[in-house]
Amino acid sequence: MSGDPAPPPAAPPPARSTPAGEERTATSLLGSVIAQASFLVAVMYFLGAIYMTAYYSYFRVDSFSLGFGFAEMAIQSLNVVTAPLAIVSVLAVLALRHLATTPAFDLTAQSDTDQTHLECLIRTLQRALRAVARAHLYIVGAGLVLLLLWFWLGEFRWTAPILLGVGVLLGQSPWVHNQAASGGTAVPSDADVGTAVRPDSDSGTTAPSSTDGSTTMPQPDAVLPGMWGRAVPVFTAGLLVMWGLSLGTAGLGEREARQAAANLVRRPAVVLLSADRISLAGPGVEVSDLGAKVHYRYRYTGLRRLIERNGRYYLLPLGWNHQTGPTYVIHESDDLRVELFPGIQDECGAWCTEG
Repeated sequence: MSGDPAPPPAAPPPARSTPAGEERTATSLLGSVIAQASFLVAVMYFLGAIYMTAYYSYFRVDSFSLGFGFAEMAIQSLNVVTAPLAIVSVLAVLALRHLATTPAFDLTAQSDTDQTHLECLIRTLQRALRAVARAHLYIVGAGLVLLLLWFWLGEFRWTAPILLGVGVLLGQSPWVHNQAASGGTAVPSDADVGTAVRPDSDSGTTAPSSTDGSTTMPQPDAVLPGMWGRAVPVFTAGLLVMWGLSLGTAGLGEREARQAAANLVRRPAVVLLSADRISLAGPGVEVSDLGAKVHYRYRYTGLRRLIERNGRYYLLPLGWNHQTGPTYVIHESDDLRVELFPGIQDECGAWCTEG
């Protein structure tokens, strides 16, 4: 046996832990996704409520009295989405994101002979986006002109606040504030104005000082540019865009309501069977007396269903018009039976005015 002491046992390997930075990144990403999803759902509910209100108000029905839930209102906002609108929205989001995240740089630094066709296309698009961003004041001016022509715009009133909001958003692009890439005057920095940072002997913190050694006290207005230069314009642009979206959505709802009224014969037909005579005398409504031997003696035809909610049928006569046409609210009971039939799908006849 050797007199040497036995070596100490090896320590177990440390457990692998997730770096704190990765946990913070995952948490911040999850919080950002939840916040954006909540905002998207709120916007969908807002647009759905605007659409439903405009659609049913055309038939003199309050959409909130119909008992729609939150999910139903949000789903109705999908009526606003069309193929051209989806394409324009995607392109606008990509362009605004590019303007907000890409700093200004020299687009002519590389010669065209050293570039591929894709690079040439990207740089051409960047030049166009930069030109549009720097023309944001003209876009705002166009929106203001349209506001002055408000009463003559009709269904296109939504263009005025949309132009104002887009112009204000484009004004927040770094390509607008930094003109160095295009030969303009760059925004002065702290080094340009001759300020530096030196430690404060009393508090142990740093305080701004000029290059000649004198202390420069922070100005009260130094905190305002962050709010007035970024937060207030973005908030204002958001309000303007939401205003424009609400106007466009309301116009779309009313336009589709007019189309539904013009093609009323295509909607589901309703036949009312009543034990007693009821006061239905709208244009196009016909009543038949089936005799005293049947329980449901009176039969009413010439009605079309607008919507059915919670046992209440909202009915329109075939000759309905927006100026004087009535909207009937019928509740099914033991003495009143409601039967539904398909509407006319092929030949509209005199009741159909649009395809």
